[in-house]
Amino acid sequence: MNIAFFDFDGTMTKRDSLFLFLGFIVGKPKLYWGLLCNMHYLLGYLLGWMSNTDAKKKVVACFLKGLSQEFLTQKSQEFLPILQRAIRKDALCRIRWHKDCGDRVVIVSATFSCYLFPLAQNLEVECIATELEIENGVVTGGFATPNCYGEEKVRRIQSRYNLDDYEKIYAYGDSRGDREMLDLATDGFYRHFK
Repeated sequence: MNIAFFDFDGTMTKRDSLFLFLGFIVGKPKLYWGLLCNMHYLLGYLLGWMSNTDAKKKVVACFLKGLSQEFLTQKSQEFLPILQRAIRKDALCRIRWHKDCGDRVVIVSATFSCYLFPLAQNLEVECIATELEIENGVVTGGFATPNCYGEEKVRRIQSRYNLDDYEKIYAYGDSRGDREMLDLATDGFYRHFK
């Protein structure tokens, strides 16, 4: 048996799902205003002065902190059709090919589990993602798990799967946050599907 790990944003999708989700939650005017107010964090990340995790925490807290878990769950379910439309056809074809071959398929992403898990269930694949911290039914703005990016992807994969059980390990990614996962694979694909 083989196993295939897919990054999500940029690899499976045509665009970044986080900003799509935040816009769905708060509306485009609030999204644009919030991004403008947090531009220094985004620029800090793009220029390498701030880690992906730190920038992401700052931006996410601006939009999601204080929301009820019930509201977040409801909106995540309602977001599913929008998220499905953002998925690339070639990615779906490749996932289907792996499933037809009897391979285990896992999405491994820094994307938030609240809206990625419903998609994974719909695709009938497994999922490893970043989880938002929730206390007393309210989103705190922090993370309940480490941001699933870079080396954390490999750590999470290895904690869940015994890779010696698989003949081939496929990995698909498109960014520097996927390099370690691609290095883990016997068959790694960067920015393309075989």
